[in-house]
Amino acid sequence: MFRLILLLLLHCVAATVTEPSLYSAEDNVKILNNDTLELQLYSSHSCKLVQFINYFCGDCRRFAGTFKQLAWKLYGWQRVLSIYVVDCAQERNVQICRDFDIRKTPTLRLYPPAFQRTEQKLGFELDSLVPDDIFVQLAEFVGKVKYTAFDQPNFEPLTAADTKKTLLNHCTTAGTKYIVLVYQPVGSTLGRDTILGLLTWPIVAVRILSDRRLFDNFGLNPTSDSLIIMDCLGKSLTLQPQNDSSTAYVTSVQQYLQSKAYTSVMPHSTTTPPNINSYLVDEEQAAILATVLQGAPKIYRADLEQAIDKLLHIELPKVRVFAGDSLLALRQLLNVMHRFSPLNRNGNILLARLYEFVNGIGGDELSGFAFQAQVQLLESMLPKVFKARRYVGCIASGPFLRGFTCSLWTLFHYLTVQTARSPVLPAGFVLGTIHGFVRHFFGCKDCVQHFLGMAERRRIFSVSSRDEEILWLWEAHNEVNQRLAGDSIEDPKFPKLQFPSHSVCDKCQMHTPQNTTWSRPEVLEFLKRLYDVKNLSNYGLPTAIGYEG
Repeated sequence: MFRLILLLLLHCVAATVTEPSLYSAEDNVKILNNDTLELQLYSSHSCKLVQFINYFCGDCRRFAGTFKQLAWKLYGWQRVLSIYVVDCAQERNVQICRDFDIRKTPTLRLYPPAFQRTEQKLGFELDSLVPDDIFVQLAEFVGKVKYTAFDQPNFEPLTAADTKKTLLNHCTTAGTKYIVLVYQPVGSTLGRDTILGLLTWPIVAVRILSDRRLFDNFGLNPTSDSLIIMDCLGKSLTLQPQNDSSTAYVTSVQQYLQSKAYTSVMPHSTTTPPNINSYLVDEEQAAILATVLQGAPKIYRADLEQAIDKLLHIELPKVRVFAGDSLLALRQLLNVMHRFSPLNRNGNILLARLYEFVNGIGGDELSGFAFQAQVQLLESMLPKVFKARRYVGCIASGPFLRGFTCSLWTLFHYLTVQTARSPVLPAGFVLGTIHGFVRHFFGCKDCVQHFLGMAERRRIFSVSSRDEEILWLWEAHNEVNQRLAGDSIEDPKFPKLQFPSHSVCDKCQMHTPQNTTWSRPEVLEFLKRLYDVKNLSNYGLPTAIGYEG
C-alpha cells in the first residue's frame, strides 16, 4: 500500500518531460515511464499490453510500423485492453526496466487488471513478434479475465441458473440496448471472438452458451438456434450468418444494428513511423553534421564519452543482478575501460574507482541497483565527468539513427587498438570482453542474436594476437554493415559501406581483373593510425579550452 501511495504522489508531482519516441498517442499507444507504468498497471480495470523498447535497437525501429498497425487494429478493444510503450534507453526508466527484468528488446508483456509486480510476477511475456500470433495470444489472455467495470464484457458462459429475467439485467447498464446470444461448441472460440469483434458496439452485451439446451431457458429453440439478438423488452430474433465463423457472426449482428440506424465506435487512423525528411536539427547539430560529412574519417572523444556515459548510466544499471558469468563480464568491461580510458582526468578516476568497487565486493553477486548507486556516489565526489551533450562522428541525419550503437562500435575499435599497444592484457581479451557485454548486457535482441552467431562462426575465442584482434573486429563490423546495407534503419547520409573506402585508404584494397580484396597489413596500419589516442578529436565538446576544461 505504501508503494502505491508513493507512486500516486510521484505521478502527481512528476514534471512533464518531452522525450523522443517511436510512438505517439495517435497510434493508440500511450508512452509510460518510471513514474507512471506501475500506477497504470494497478489502477486500470482493463488488461494491458506493454512493449518495452530501446529506441536505438534496430529491431525495435523495424517493428514500430508493425506495432502501430497492430495497435490500430486493437483500437476497438479499448474496453478490455490498453496499449503502452516504455523506452528502456531513457535514463529515467532504468529502474522500472530493471524491476521488470527487461533484458532484451523489443519485449511484449501482458498484464491483467489491477496488476501488482512481485519478484516472481513480472507479467506474461508474448513469444512472437508476428502480428497474427500476437493477436491470438491477446485474444486468449483477455478472454480469460473476469472484468469488473460496468461497460466491460462478460466472457463467462451462461449457466443453468440464468433466465430471461437475469439476462435482461444487462439492460440496467447504461447504454445497453441489445443482448446477443452465441452458441459456442466445445473447443471453439466462436463466442469469445464474437465478443471481441463487437466491442466497438457498446450498446450490445454478448453472452456465450456452451450448451444448446440453455436456449430453452430464454424461450428459444435449443436445436437450431446459434445466434440470437434480443432487445431489452425480451423480444428476440434469430440471425442467419453466412457461416459459423466469428467474422460472419459479427457481420450479421452489425448489419442488424445498422438497419436500426445505430453506428459503432470507429477506430482512428494511425500515424506513420518517424519521417527523417521532417527531422529538425538545430544550428549546432547542422554544423556538426556538415563537418563530419565533408571531412576525412576521424574519431571523436565526444562519441567515446557518450558510449561510456550510456553504459554506466543506462545499459549496465538495468541488469537486476550481476552474478557468475555476467559479473565476470562486468569486471572485464570495467577492466578494459579503466586501463584505456578516453575520458578526462575525472573520468579516469571514476572508472578506476568503479573497477575497484566491483572487484572488491563481498559475495558472488552485485545488484544493478547497487552498481547504479555506486556510480552516482563516485560522480558526486568528483567534478563533472561527462560533458558531451551529443554525438559527433556518430551524429545522425534523422531521428533514432546511428547514435549509441555507432558509438559502441567506435569505443570497441578504439579499445582493440589501445590494447594492441600494451602488453598488459592478453591477446583476445578485448574481444572476449565485447562478447560478454553483448551476451549479458546489450539490450537489442536482434543485434545480440546476430553478433553471437557471427562470433561463433568467426571463432572469436581463437584469436591469438593483438593485431588479429583489431582485424577480427574490423571484419565483423564490415559483415554487419553488409547485412544492414539498404535496411530501413540505415541513415541515408551515412550508408553502410565497406570500410575503409578506397578514397580514405587507397592501399587498403587490392584490385585485380577478377575481384577486389583487402590488404590486411595496410588495413591494420590504417586502423592503428585512425584510433590512436593522439589523434582523438575534441571537436564538438562543449568547453572552450578543450576536453579537460
